[in-house]
Amino acid sequence: MKTRFLLPLLAGLGLAAAAPAQADDTDPIVRPAPSAPSRGLGSVVAGPYDVETPTFDNRCLGVEYAWGHYWVTGAGHTTTGYNYMIHKFDTNGNYLASYPQPNTSAGPWGGRDMEADEPANTLWVGEDNGIVDVMNYDPVTGGLIYNSTVYTAVIGTVRALCRNPNTGTFFTKDFSGDLQEFDMNTGLVVNSWALPTLSAYGFGWDYTTNMIWAVGGASTRLVEVDPVAGTTTGTEVGTVLGGAPGGGDVYDDPRNPNLVSIVALHQTAPDSIVVYDTVGPPPGLNWTVNLPSGRVAAAGLFDDFEAYGGVVPPHMALTAIEPVSGLPDPEAWCNIGGASGLGASSGTACLEMGLDPTSINYHTVRNALVVGLDGGGFSSHTLDFMAIDYGEELNSFDGVWVSADGVEWFQVYTDWGALAQFWQAVTGIDLSSTGAVTTGSFYLMFGQEDNYPYGYLDGVGVDDLSITSAGPTGPFLSVSNLVAGGVATIQVVNATPGGVVRHGYSLTGGGPVSTPYGDLLLSPPFTELPPMTANASGVASMSAPVPPQASGVAVWLHAFDLGSLTFTNGLAEVIG
Repeated sequence: MKTRFLLPLLAGLGLAAAAPAQADDTDPIVRPAPSAPSRGLGSVVAGPYDVETPTFDNRCLGVEYAWGHYWVTGAGHTTTGYNYMIHKFDTNGNYLASYPQPNTSAGPWGGRDMEADEPANTLWVGEDNGIVDVMNYDPVTGGLIYNSTVYTAVIGTVRALCRNPNTGTFFTKDFSGDLQEFDMNTGLVVNSWALPTLSAYGFGWDYTTNMIWAVGGASTRLVEVDPVAGTTTGTEVGTVLGGAPGGGDVYDDPRNPNLVSIVALHQTAPDSIVVYDTVGPPPGLNWTVNLPSGRVAAAGLFDDFEAYGGVVPPHMALTAIEPVSGLPDPEAWCNIGGASGLGASSGTACLEMGLDPTSINYHTVRNALVVGLDGGGFSSHTLDFMAIDYGEELNSFDGVWVSADGVEWFQVYTDWGALAQFWQAVTGIDLSSTGAVTTGSFYLMFGQEDNYPYGYLDGVGVDDLSITSAGPTGPFLSVSNLVAGGVATIQVVNATPGGVVRHGYSLTGGGPVSTPYGDLLLSPPFTELPPMTANASGVASMSAPVPPQASGVAVWLHAFDLGSLTFTNGLAEVIG
């Protein structure tokens, strides 16, 4: 149903200095991945502590907490040659001493991850070719002494290493190889699971959950592993320092109110260790991006960008900046019109994010599309879209994010780099499983950051957005394109099919006014608009032009479904 005028009353109104090359023992298969949480699971308890400079060792790999200290394996500095040591630090990151490691395997990196049995004064050090060196801790001198070597049947390097204190068996993983459980006494592998999706460098046993925390993935992520099922649990988080991963260990840290913590080694410049919390939900990140003035209903959304002619509508906003300064970058390429001419998944328009395709001034830019959504009629939302990757290397900003307030963002999709260089479907992205509440108004963001032109080595294209919603909580009111001089659409979903929906607006406030059916969220005086009739799917809508002089005016809207005698949610809007 259309009316000639909506709201007629409004008509009267940032180079660093050169340094020695860093040596990293990295999985050649794994691409970089996002990082940098700020609180909750993955929050920093202590550190980062530089373990490279005081030891003059830029080939540090493993870390273990035992006997009140951190122990770090290292193979020496690239400028002076190999020198296999286990370095000792106090819990404030102060270097204390170094002890020789036997490097029985004679591998170029020597010892990797470690595991300790403190009451037994024993430290196991994983090495190449299934070898484990056994060290003894001397409580009198505070030093380490080589004891023996275990030649296990483990396939590959004993890279990540932890011990199940309940059974005494050990778990290891070599990059993306199998997760293997083995008996240190016999050296035999007692269980093995294929787990190629996790590239592991370090393990720590969480005694509170009987799960394993892996340090790995890419850019140093903390990933929970189920040692019974031999799979990841789906709980993981990035880290503030990123870099290539190293070893890890889980222990109780008194500086953490939750106690249970994981110390992780980062193969960064310099090599460093950081202590992270393992308790609580994964956190959100604060990103500064432009936010839209309007919103559209999330339920049933389909958007192929064809209707806009490249002009950004009020329920969308673009960001195209230089990421260090946060200032607009004229060569940051972010548009919804398919302006490059490289094509879309359907039609000719799509979201394009990258560096200007004509630029030869290669530098990092940050791009984003934010869509304002109303999700209050449904308890969950699932996103599908088409995408193309022209060669992205992931940065922490990359991926798909949701936010309830436009400040704290939760990542729901990460790896643009996993996509191919042709249009393909990305499906089943759960928008409602993070810390962002999506039952009310929320934002959806597509983010990209890289340094080469769109369509040439870098860039991401997105098209054909679709949201499927479930679990309706009642009739839900939304308004889109509420902008002066535009044509706004008022819509109610989940109304009684074929029924009448009454609705109106106020310019003075959101009530409430008590009625027999609940609170009317409009302050007097309010104006009733022409009623709408819901279609067979329970959707009622009307559209009408908004007066050009109405920009900046606050307006409150509310609706009532006569068929169910139910009020919708209320809206408080400012005309754009």
